[in-house]
Amino acid sequence: MKPVLYVFIFMTLLIAGCDKDEEVLATIEQQTAAIEKKNTEGSTITINSESYASGKFQEMPYRILLPRNYDASKKYPLLLLLHGVGERGTDNKQQLSLGSKLFQADTIREKYPAFIVFPQCPVSNYWFDKSITQTLKGLLDSLVAKHSIDKNQINIAGFSMGAYGTFAMVAQYPGTFKSAVAVSGDGDANKAASMAKTKWRIFAGKKDDVVSSSKTEKMAKALKASGASVSFKLYPEASHQRSWANASAEPDFCSWIFSTSKK
Repeated sequence: MKPVLYVFIFMTLLIAGCDKDEEVLATIEQQTAAIEKKNTEGSTITINSESYASGKFQEMPYRILLPRNYDASKKYPLLLLLHGVGERGTDNKQQLSLGSKLFQADTIREKYPAFIVFPQCPVSNYWFDKSITQTLKGLLDSLVAKHSIDKNQINIAGFSMGAYGTFAMVAQYPGTFKSAVAVSGDGDANKAASMAKTKWRIFAGKKDDVVSSSKTEKMAKALKASGASVSFKLYPEASHQRSWANASAEPDFCSWIFSTSKK
Protein backbone atom coordinates (compact mmCIF):
# COMPACT_ATOMS: atom_id res chain seq x y z
CA MET A 1 0.00 0.00 0.00
CA LYS A 2 1.26 3.47 -0.88
CA PRO A 3 2.29 5.63 2.09
CA VAL A 4 -0.10 8.44 1.18
CA LEU A 5 -3.05 6.07 1.37
CA TYR A 6 -1.85 4.80 4.72
CA VAL A 7 -1.88 8.40 5.89
CA PHE A 8 -5.55 8.83 4.97
CA ILE A 9 -6.51 5.53 6.55
CA PHE A 10 -4.60 5.59 9.78
CA MET A 11 -4.83 9.25 10.64
CA THR A 12 -8.59 8.84 10.56
CA LEU A 13 -8.36 5.59 12.45
CA LEU A 14 -6.02 6.95 15.10
CA ILE A 15 -8.24 9.95 15.74
CA ALA A 16 -11.24 7.69 16.16
CA GLY A 17 -9.35 5.23 18.37
CA CYS A 18 -10.28 1.59 18.64
CA ASP A 19 -13.95 2.37 19.37
CA LYS A 20 -15.09 2.57 15.78
CA ASP A 21 -17.45 5.20 14.45
CA GLU A 22 -19.54 3.99 11.50
CA GLU A 23 -19.08 7.15 9.43
CA VAL A 24 -15.32 7.09 9.96
CA LEU A 25 -15.10 3.45 8.91
CA ALA A 26 -17.24 4.06 5.85
CA THR A 27 -14.76 6.72 4.76
CA ILE A 28 -11.85 4.37 5.38
CA GLU A 29 -13.49 1.67 3.29
CA GLN A 30 -13.94 4.06 0.35
CA GLN A 31 -10.34 5.21 0.55
CA THR A 32 -8.89 1.68 0.66
CA ALA A 33 -11.15 -0.11 -1.84
CA ALA A 34 -9.23 0.91 -4.96
CA ILE A 35 -5.77 0.13 -3.64
CA GLU A 36 -6.89 -3.22 -2.18
CA LYS A 37 -8.28 -4.22 -5.56
CA LYS A 38 -5.05 -3.17 -7.25
CA ASN A 39 -2.95 -5.10 -4.71
CA THR A 40 -4.97 -8.26 -5.26
CA GLU A 41 -4.88 -8.05 -9.04
CA GLY A 42 -1.19 -7.23 -9.10
CA SER A 43 -0.05 -9.96 -6.69
CA THR A 44 3.03 -11.89 -7.74
CA ILE A 45 3.05 -14.39 -4.87
CA THR A 46 3.73 -17.96 -5.96
CA ILE A 47 1.98 -20.72 -4.03
CA ASN A 48 3.10 -24.34 -4.37
CA SER A 49 3.39 -27.56 -2.38
CA GLU A 50 6.27 -26.11 -0.38
CA SER A 51 4.29 -22.99 0.36
CA TYR A 52 1.35 -22.21 2.57
CA ALA A 53 -1.59 -24.61 2.50
CA SER A 54 -5.04 -22.99 2.58
CA GLY A 55 -7.67 -23.27 5.26
CA LYS A 56 -10.74 -21.52 6.58
CA PHE A 57 -12.05 -21.05 10.11
CA GLN A 58 -15.49 -19.52 10.66
CA GLU A 59 -15.30 -17.90 7.21
CA MET A 60 -11.86 -16.45 7.91
CA PRO A 61 -9.36 -17.68 5.31
CA TYR A 62 -5.85 -18.49 6.40
CA ARG A 63 -2.61 -19.97 5.12
CA ILE A 64 -0.46 -22.32 7.16
CA LEU A 65 3.07 -23.61 6.71
CA LEU A 66 3.80 -26.84 8.56
CA PRO A 67 7.26 -27.63 9.89
CA ARG A 68 9.43 -29.32 7.30
CA ASN A 69 9.63 -33.09 7.97
CA TYR A 70 6.72 -32.71 10.38
CA ASP A 71 6.73 -35.40 13.08
CA ALA A 72 3.45 -35.68 14.99
CA SER A 73 5.30 -37.18 17.95
CA LYS A 74 7.11 -33.86 18.50
CA LYS A 75 5.81 -30.49 19.65
CA TYR A 76 6.45 -27.38 17.56
CA PRO A 77 6.17 -23.60 18.05
CA LEU A 78 3.50 -21.57 16.28
CA LEU A 79 3.67 -18.02 14.97
CA LEU A 80 0.51 -16.07 14.13
CA LEU A 81 1.36 -13.23 11.75
CA LEU A 82 -1.11 -10.36 11.26
CA HIS A 83 -0.99 -8.26 8.09
CA GLY A 84 -1.81 -4.59 7.48
CA VAL A 85 -5.03 -2.97 6.32
CA GLY A 86 -4.26 -3.21 2.60
CA GLU A 87 -4.16 -7.01 2.57
CA ARG A 88 -7.69 -7.58 3.87
CA GLY A 89 -10.01 -9.64 1.71
CA THR A 90 -11.08 -13.17 0.84
CA ASP A 91 -8.53 -14.28 -1.79
CA ASN A 92 -6.45 -16.06 0.91
CA LYS A 93 -3.32 -14.94 -0.84
CA GLN A 94 -2.63 -11.25 -0.45
CA GLN A 95 -1.79 -11.58 3.25
CA LEU A 96 1.29 -13.57 2.25
CA SER A 97 2.90 -10.37 1.01
CA LEU A 98 4.03 -9.76 4.61
CA GLY A 99 6.78 -12.07 5.79
CA SER A 100 5.99 -15.25 3.87
CA LYS A 101 9.28 -15.31 1.97
CA LEU A 102 11.22 -14.95 5.21
CA PHE A 103 9.57 -17.90 6.92
CA GLN A 104 9.57 -20.03 3.79
CA ALA A 105 13.33 -19.66 3.33
CA ASP A 106 15.20 -22.96 3.61
CA THR A 107 17.61 -21.62 6.24
CA ILE A 108 14.74 -20.51 8.48
CA ARG A 109 12.66 -23.67 8.00
CA GLU A 110 15.61 -25.92 8.77
CA LYS A 111 16.76 -23.97 11.82
CA TYR A 112 13.36 -23.05 13.26
CA PRO A 113 10.77 -25.74 12.43
CA ALA A 114 7.41 -24.22 13.31
CA PHE A 115 3.82 -23.67 12.26
CA ILE A 116 3.48 -20.28 10.56
CA VAL A 117 -0.11 -19.05 10.26
CA PHE A 118 -1.26 -16.15 8.06
CA PRO A 119 -4.95 -15.35 8.59
CA GLN A 120 -6.70 -12.81 6.35
CA CYS A 121 -8.89 -10.14 7.91
CA PRO A 122 -12.28 -9.42 6.26
CA VAL A 123 -12.49 -6.12 4.39
CA SER A 124 -15.16 -4.80 6.74
CA ASN A 125 -13.18 -5.48 9.92
CA TYR A 126 -9.92 -4.75 11.73
CA TRP A 127 -7.72 -7.08 13.74
CA PHE A 128 -8.58 -5.31 16.99
CA ASP A 129 -12.36 -5.84 16.59
CA LYS A 130 -13.57 -8.05 19.41
CA SER A 131 -15.36 -10.41 17.03
CA ILE A 132 -12.14 -10.81 15.03
CA THR A 133 -9.93 -11.39 18.07
CA GLN A 134 -12.38 -14.06 19.18
CA THR A 135 -12.17 -15.71 15.76
CA LEU A 136 -8.38 -15.62 15.86
CA LYS A 137 -8.38 -17.25 19.30
CA GLY A 138 -10.76 -19.91 18.01
CA LEU A 139 -8.45 -20.55 15.07
CA LEU A 140 -5.48 -20.97 17.41
CA ASP A 141 -7.41 -23.36 19.64
CA SER A 142 -8.48 -25.45 16.65
CA LEU A 143 -4.90 -25.69 15.34
CA VAL A 144 -3.57 -26.69 18.77
CA ALA A 145 -6.22 -29.40 18.97
CA LYS A 146 -5.43 -30.68 15.47
CA HIS A 147 -1.63 -30.49 15.32
CA SER A 148 1.39 -31.14 17.56
CA ILE A 149 1.80 -27.57 18.75
CA ASP A 150 3.59 -26.59 21.95
CA LYS A 151 1.15 -24.47 23.97
CA ASN A 152 4.12 -22.81 25.63
CA GLN A 153 5.52 -21.70 22.28
CA ILE A 154 2.63 -19.74 20.76
CA ASN A 155 3.83 -16.41 19.36
CA ILE A 156 2.28 -13.45 17.57
CA ALA A 157 3.60 -10.68 15.35
CA GLY A 158 2.02 -7.88 13.37
CA PHE A 159 2.73 -4.81 11.28
CA SER A 160 0.63 -1.62 11.20
CA MET A 161 -3.00 -2.75 11.62
CA GLY A 162 -1.48 -6.12 12.50
CA ALA A 163 0.46 -4.49 15.34
CA TYR A 164 -2.80 -2.99 16.62
CA GLY A 165 -4.19 -6.52 16.52
CA THR A 166 -1.13 -7.90 18.29
CA PHE A 167 -1.62 -5.54 21.22
CA ALA A 168 -5.35 -6.32 21.28
CA MET A 169 -4.88 -10.11 21.17
CA VAL A 170 -2.31 -10.18 23.97
CA ALA A 171 -4.47 -7.90 26.11
CA GLN A 172 -7.61 -9.95 25.55
CA TYR A 173 -5.93 -13.33 26.06
CA PRO A 174 -3.22 -12.76 28.69
CA GLY A 175 -0.79 -15.61 29.12
CA THR A 176 -1.55 -17.15 25.72
CA PHE A 177 1.45 -15.82 23.84
CA LYS A 178 5.07 -16.48 24.77
CA SER A 179 6.38 -13.63 22.61
CA ALA A 180 4.95 -10.74 20.63
CA VAL A 181 6.43 -8.51 17.95
CA ALA A 182 4.66 -5.23 17.17
CA VAL A 183 5.91 -3.03 14.34
CA SER A 184 4.45 0.46 13.83
CA GLY A 185 1.24 0.05 15.80
CA ASP A 186 -0.65 1.29 18.82
CA GLY A 187 -2.82 -0.16 21.56
CA ASP A 188 -4.51 0.55 24.86
CA ALA A 189 -1.77 1.48 27.32
CA ASN A 190 -4.26 1.11 30.17
CA LYS A 191 -4.25 -2.64 29.52
CA ALA A 192 -0.47 -2.99 29.67
CA ALA A 193 -0.60 -4.93 32.93
CA SER A 194 -2.61 -7.69 31.25
CA MET A 195 0.06 -7.95 28.53
CA ALA A 196 3.02 -8.18 30.92
CA LYS A 197 3.34 -11.99 30.89
CA THR A 198 4.35 -11.92 27.24
CA LYS A 199 7.88 -11.05 26.07
CA TRP A 200 7.89 -8.11 23.66
CA ARG A 201 9.93 -6.64 20.85
CA ILE A 202 8.57 -3.38 19.52
CA PHE A 203 9.81 -1.42 16.49
CA ALA A 204 8.97 1.91 14.88
CA GLY A 205 10.23 4.32 12.22
CA LYS A 206 10.98 7.91 13.25
CA LYS A 207 9.83 9.13 9.82
CA ASP A 208 6.58 7.14 9.96
CA ASP A 209 3.86 9.57 8.86
CA VAL A 210 1.09 6.97 9.22
CA VAL A 211 1.44 5.69 12.78
CA SER A 212 3.53 8.11 14.78
CA SER A 213 6.53 6.43 16.39
CA SER A 214 5.56 8.18 19.63
CA LYS A 215 2.40 6.05 19.80
CA THR A 216 4.37 2.84 19.40
CA GLU A 217 6.96 3.98 21.93
CA LYS A 218 4.15 4.84 24.35
CA MET A 219 3.12 1.17 24.36
CA ALA A 220 6.69 0.04 24.96
CA LYS A 221 7.00 2.36 27.95
CA ALA A 222 3.65 1.26 29.38
CA LEU A 223 4.60 -2.40 29.08
CA LYS A 224 7.97 -1.80 30.71
CA ALA A 225 6.31 0.07 33.56
CA SER A 226 4.02 -2.92 34.04
CA GLY A 227 6.97 -5.26 34.47
CA ALA A 228 6.98 -6.82 31.03
CA SER A 229 10.16 -7.97 29.30
CA VAL A 230 10.23 -5.51 26.42
CA SER A 231 12.71 -3.95 24.02
CA PHE A 232 11.99 -0.99 21.78
CA LYS A 233 13.98 -0.01 18.71
CA LEU A 234 13.48 3.19 16.75
CA TYR A 235 14.84 3.43 13.21
CA PRO A 236 15.77 7.12 12.74
CA GLU A 237 15.39 7.18 8.95
CA ALA A 238 12.61 4.61 8.48
CA SER A 239 9.20 5.37 6.97
CA HIS A 240 6.09 3.36 7.79
CA GLN A 241 6.78 0.70 5.18
CA ARG A 242 10.49 0.45 5.94
CA SER A 243 9.92 -0.16 9.64
CA TRP A 244 8.74 -3.74 8.94
CA ALA A 245 11.54 -4.37 6.45
CA ASN A 246 14.13 -3.20 8.98
CA ALA A 247 12.63 -5.13 11.89
CA SER A 248 12.33 -8.43 10.02
CA ALA A 249 15.92 -8.04 8.79
CA GLU A 250 17.30 -7.94 12.34
CA PRO A 251 19.80 -10.83 12.67
CA ASP A 252 18.01 -12.27 15.70
CA PHE A 253 14.46 -11.66 14.51
CA CYS A 254 13.56 -15.36 14.18
CA SER A 255 15.86 -16.70 16.86
CA TRP A 256 14.27 -14.39 19.43
CA ILE A 257 10.73 -15.42 18.48
CA PHE A 258 11.49 -19.14 18.67
CA SER A 259 14.08 -18.99 21.45
CA THR A 260 12.61 -20.47 24.63
CA SER A 261 9.28 -21.59 26.02
CA LYS A 262 7.42 -19.46 28.51
CA LYS A 263 7.48 -20.69 32.10
